[in-house]
Amino acid sequence: MRLLVFNAGSSSLKFDLMEVTGDGAARRLKAGAFVDLADGSGQFALESSEPAPPRSAPIRTLAEAADFVLAWLSQTTVHGRDLLSGLDATVHRIVHGGEGFRATARLADSQLASLAELNVLAPLHNPPALSVIAAVRARLGTLPVVGVFDTAYYAELPEAAWRYAVPKRWQEAFGVRRYGFHGTAHRYLCHAARARVPAGRPTSRVISLQLGRGCSVTATLDERAVATSMGFTPLEGLVMGTRSGDVDPGALLYVMERGGLSPAEMRRQLNADSGLLGLSGRSADMRELLALERGGDAGARLAIEIFCRRARHYVAAYMSELGGVDVIAFGGGIGEHAPEIRGRILRGFEWLGIELNGHANDASVGIDASIAAPGSRAAVEVIRVDEASVLAGEAASLLGAIR
Repeated sequence: MRLLVFNAGSSSLKFDLMEVTGDGAARRLKAGAFVDLADGSGQFALESSEPAPPRSAPIRTLAEAADFVLAWLSQTTVHGRDLLSGLDATVHRIVHGGEGFRATARLADSQLASLAELNVLAPLHNPPALSVIAAVRARLGTLPVVGVFDTAYYAELPEAAWRYAVPKRWQEAFGVRRYGFHGTAHRYLCHAARARVPAGRPTSRVISLQLGRGCSVTATLDERAVATSMGFTPLEGLVMGTRSGDVDPGALLYVMERGGLSPAEMRRQLNADSGLLGLSGRSADMRELLALERGGDAGARLAIEIFCRRARHYVAAYMSELGGVDVIAFGGGIGEHAPEIRGRILRGFEWLGIELNGHANDASVGIDASIAAPGSRAAVEVIRVDEASVLAGEAASLLGAIR
């Protein structure tokens, strides 16, 4: 089965052309990404030796990027056959599925209309994904469109984990509950990290940290998520690049009342002006903040300290939730490329028998690696997250390619 997988961010678009065999193995035929579309530069990178195809004008939107990918693949031939020939479906990562989308699903008009109603809950992510789907349908017509939802991994959270202590009517009338996000990433992290643990060691209790522009922690017990840091929206939980994470709701009400902020302005500030950027006053990029810290910048140092402290608190809480931990997995841009941050997050857990191999940790940048000290009670794994393989596998299973 040939599948074209799109992963839309707020200002970026990744694509992977995949072939999935009957045993579920996925082979990547072509891949690439558009980055920083918000600045109008339309940068395009291909994961191959080929140069980027020419473009007469910058690509400014994700819909334009998707249309360009489809046009390029249809014009690129291998063994006399264009790359879109035999395409069985397009597959799309969608951040928020709400109550209505609890598993991977085919998306037609009615489903897309229901998804549009969720845009307010994930304003940075759902609208771009839907714009890509619209561009795909405009060019490919009736070809099946499959949605894979970040929230689906958390569909079976225990009620005690997804309920908020608010009036019951909020949940019944407005769907206010913990949904959880980054589900495809955490699914991959858990599977890949367990596979790296030597046979004979326990792997049922996993704490996975997806640390990038957005950040989250999930506790998984025997392949079922039992707790996660993100909530009703992707705003709750850890400190992120520009998102606040946990904040006293009373403080939000106070600022809105005293500062005259509208709900829309409060939403913008919490999503775009907070997090590492708000704390440091300098940058949302952890690489830049680490460099600034080395230069003595106090704001950068504070931002990093709070980032690691918040993550450490969640890891400790989830150890309690699981009754211990067998595997800790780090993924995402920060998780995969910042040994210093991994070390700071796990610093102080030595009394629990969790220790890092300092040399292995320092050497593990952008590679899969085991970084626990030989005597550590828990395995600690660095995993390069491959969401496209999860998305392709989910879609192939839904469409009947895997038996």
